[in-house]
Amino acid sequence: MRPGRVSMFVCGPTVQSRIHMGHARTYVFYDVVARYLKHLGNEVEYLMNVTDFDERITEAAKESGESPLDLAHRFLGEFLEDMASLRCTSVSSFEPVSAHVDAMVQQVAALVAKKVAYVAGSWVYFDTSKFRRFGRLSHQSKRELSLRPLELSDKKKHMTDFALWRPEVLVKDRWQSPWGVGTPGWHVQDTGVTIPILGKQYDIHGGALELVYPHHEAQIAQAESLTGVHPFVKYWVHMHHFNMQGRKMSKSLGNVLTVRDALARYSTSELRLFLLGTHYRRDMDLTGIDDAPKRLRRMRHLASTLLDESMAKSVPAPLAAVPEFTAAMNDDFDTPCAIAAVERALEGGAKDRDPERKRAVLAAAVSSMQILGVSLLENA
Repeated sequence: MRPGRVSMFVCGPTVQSRIHMGHARTYVFYDVVARYLKHLGNEVEYLMNVTDFDERITEAAKESGESPLDLAHRFLGEFLEDMASLRCTSVSSFEPVSAHVDAMVQQVAALVAKKVAYVAGSWVYFDTSKFRRFGRLSHQSKRELSLRPLELSDKKKHMTDFALWRPEVLVKDRWQSPWGVGTPGWHVQDTGVTIPILGKQYDIHGGALELVYPHHEAQIAQAESLTGVHPFVKYWVHMHHFNMQGRKMSKSLGNVLTVRDALARYSTSELRLFLLGTHYRRDMDLTGIDDAPKRLRRMRHLASTLLDESMAKSVPAPLAAVPEFTAAMNDDFDTPCAIAAVERALEGGAKDRDPERKRAVLAAAVSSMQILGVSLLENA
């Protein structure tokens, strides 16, 4: 690791359909994390994978008459358009997992050679009994883990073992391996992307809370068994749920508001202000979304009172942000408190009679909100 450089990975979507507001909450937040780290002077390498082969993609392709990869790449294009519309601009690279299958096969073969994985017919499983730290991230004992068995199969040695290679063919004639044609397991798809690009260890891994077990536990077991480097990831940052009508917003449940539908009603700044108005470690839902435009209008009105004619309706943003904003962001990326700090600064500036102080407050407020991806001076 180099001082001043942060490496970051976030689990991306499965592209069998358009992304929804639950995805938006996740990707807007991690975009802000990267923006803020850059604001502090760091070079940030931010990698996101995109799952472009999956049972759900194969089923959707049957209905549409497309090949699974064609359907996935069509929705990948729409996903990238939605990310641009959400102003999520900090991702260094979007990586379709289908482009990294060779690396996954090599990793599985290496785990088998190290005898921490075993072949069972055309399946390959990770042997969780060989990794003593399995369960540490989710704070579960072996007994607790045994009550949550993965991938029920009589081919496995232990209930918690998980598949590294499966003989199912989700994409015609894909993929070749020493164990026959098949598909990499879900968990090795992430390490197959991250280790070749970010290395044996990186700084931040982001993803939804429900991925802690088994997905992130499995990644740790694979990577640390493969490389011998501990910890695989320095900081795990997990996003809590986005609910709709009291239930987690999910494609599988069908209770979704797509990003495109939301952007037809609200501006990007309004959506980002709404999504960042709840701390990432708290559940949130659509309640209050209609308050975001009102809140932003008030903030923009306060900002407009700080403008003078010499600014020509614009102001250069300095490196400095509102001090209380910085304090809130330094406290576990507390975006709700950070937004409130900018509001208080604008209110105080509006009462100030000194033009230079007004200008300084406005510049700091604009700089702060730019970190959040919210436009304070334009209706965008």
